[in-house]
Amino acid sequence: MIVHMPAALPFVHPAFAYAGLAAGVIPILVHLINRRRHKRVKWAAMAFLLAASRRSSRRTRLEHWLLMLVRIAAIALLGFAVARPYLPTTPLMIVGTQRAHRILVIDTSLSMSAREEDGTTRFDAAMATARALLASFPGGDAVSIVTLAEPAGAPVDHAAYDRRLVREQLAAIKATQRVTDTVGGLTKALEIARATVAESRVAAGNVAVYVISDLPRATWFSEPGRAVTPAADIARTLADASRLTIVRTASADVDNAAVTGVAADSTLVGVGHPVRITAEVTNFGSRVLRGATLTLQSEGRVIRRSDLAPIASGESTTVSASTVFSSAGTHIVEASLSMDSPDALDTDNVRRVSLSVRESVPMLLVDGRPGRTALAGEAGYLATALAPKLGPADRTLIEPVVISALELDGEALLRFDVVVLCNVARLAEPVWRRLEAFVAEGGGLAVFCGDLVNIDNYNRFGFAGGAGVLPGSVGRAPVREAGGSYTHVAVTTADHPITRGFADLPKSGLFLARVDNYLPLTVESPSARVILRYNNEDPALVVSRFGRGHTVFCTTTADMDWTSLPAKGDYVSLVRQIVSFLSPSRMNRRNLTVGESIRARLTPAQSSMPIKFSTDDGTSVAGRLVPDGDGLAVVSDPLSKSGVVTLSIGPSTTQSAVNVAARDSDLRTVDAREMEGWIDRRFTFVSHPGAVVDQERQTPHHELSRLALCAVLVLLVCESWIAMRFGSQRAAAVSKYGGTSDSPRAGAETPVSQ
Repeated sequence: MIVHMPAALPFVHPAFAYAGLAAGVIPILVHLINRRRHKRVKWAAMAFLLAASRRSSRRTRLEHWLLMLVRIAAIALLGFAVARPYLPTTPLMIVGTQRAHRILVIDTSLSMSAREEDGTTRFDAAMATARALLASFPGGDAVSIVTLAEPAGAPVDHAAYDRRLVREQLAAIKATQRVTDTVGGLTKALEIARATVAESRVAAGNVAVYVISDLPRATWFSEPGRAVTPAADIARTLADASRLTIVRTASADVDNAAVTGVAADSTLVGVGHPVRITAEVTNFGSRVLRGATLTLQSEGRVIRRSDLAPIASGESTTVSASTVFSSAGTHIVEASLSMDSPDALDTDNVRRVSLSVRESVPMLLVDGRPGRTALAGEAGYLATALAPKLGPADRTLIEPVVISALELDGEALLRFDVVVLCNVARLAEPVWRRLEAFVAEGGGLAVFCGDLVNIDNYNRFGFAGGAGVLPGSVGRAPVREAGGSYTHVAVTTADHPITRGFADLPKSGLFLARVDNYLPLTVESPSARVILRYNNEDPALVVSRFGRGHTVFCTTTADMDWTSLPAKGDYVSLVRQIVSFLSPSRMNRRNLTVGESIRARLTPAQSSMPIKFSTDDGTSVAGRLVPDGDGLAVVSDPLSKSGVVTLSIGPSTTQSAVNVAARDSDLRTVDAREMEGWIDRRFTFVSHPGAVVDQERQTPHHELSRLALCAVLVLLVCESWIAMRFGSQRAAAVSKYGGTSDSPRAGAETPVSQ
């Protein structure tokens, strides 16, 4: 494919061609200068010589013009040779040289490990294709290599002419369990192609890119026939800048089922408290999945083994089970899928989750108007809902600590998971800044309003013009007439963890409770989401992100002053969901995808202790210390495979679960028609890898620089011969007529040197 072909003869270095044309004027200038070196002087005796030279004057002028044209052509062709002209290749093109830059883009992601019907993997087919292409490339062509697994890499990121080096780098490429990085890989190939053209290594259009992949639909398309942005734009630009060839290594769609999810129903998991584990199984194959069994187990203890009902193509099913952990620390729960017949990909049949099990979860409740009894004060109902005491032996997971606003300044916030402000009148600016630092480090902040809230203080220091921890500016409570209508709450965001359990319960106490008053909130933070609204569309509950943590802002009270919600049974579920959402998700930090890194902040004492990362198969993972705020954190290298990784810091250990990305389990591929509609540019689609070698033996353009150099040498030889030939003839004329061969015309003048 020829892209942006100019109408005139194209050059790799057009500037040198223009310079050669400009230099061709030099012989003309020399001729004019030589003519100006003489002046005419009349001399009657020369009239006799003119008659003798008139017969040869016309031939002399032709000789001069011929010699000048040869010299001009030699100089111009020398500029053309340096500019490297090229022409489209035709069957009759027998002159010139063919030089190209070949870029191999090889997919090394998880889906490439899928096995075809003949037992070989898609990666095996990709490597065989890459080796065959490399062997077919002419020796003068440059080669680069790019990989498509996240993060995309370039083992050979330059124009390499050493085939031994290229073969070694190609042999070192291995299949990985990482996700496909379509955007990153195509971008690297585009950067290499542009650098080649910018450095004028080959003719425009002689850059060839070969994308060798199984082309999984989930990676390349968001929907059938629609492009994934910005991958589509990059692919189109790459097709414009090079000859793009896409080689599909998957012969056909294969059946595959995978465990696509496993999680606990809450981030708060306590010793002796039941927790529900839910696992999801998805059938990515084209046939109904039958005879599958899912097993949930924790550290060798089977929690549940379930025979799955038939799962239709593209459908999912879930299995849940409750379990209790008897000790604190991190615990790994594993969901494994077994089938009567093996599927194409085995790696995704196991998925794990790391749970942080704790003795208790400390919470700090700041009461703006403390009371004397359990339900008195602004935080009384909230504390009771979080830690109900049904008997003297009852033990609750959440341990609320209630203090007054005056005590907040001296409290060590980092020992709590969540801080709750219950109708707190005002806080000093340094206290607001401490709350900001607490949330930015991963803590949770909940704010309940009331009649004591100082609007100006909250807006000035809490919201701080958008730089503070609050999601917006607070307004004054609306004035209600006696006996005015009540306000009720409605779900705005049904998919949020706080409201998800209420979305399908229209008769829930959350929606039946009345709200007598609230403080209007103007949501201004870009990260804020209104998840509950009143029936007049004003925000009721707003969540926002600040640094590593979150803030939940409730525009009404936490007690019965402004709302009847605390008297409803669903009040307990709501506040527990809020606390679960706000509590620092240690489980999220310990549940990773292949390619990510483990990061753990260290205490001052841990900074001097031995630190080690190790996998469940006994191998070590390298790590390093990095600055983290005022302290240090340890970060592992990107994790290369799924499993369990243990972080040992001195005598303490924590375990992290590493899983493959669920999207790469979808092995359905893209066909030529869909790819044509996606790229919308001219390119070559090859569905049989072996056929690509025969299609790529010729480059589309021949360079003519060597031919131009040969022409320059011929012209230089001709110029020397012509100059010698004409010079000898003029010498003979001088000896015959006793004058110069350039004798003047009609005897009136003769040239005299100045």
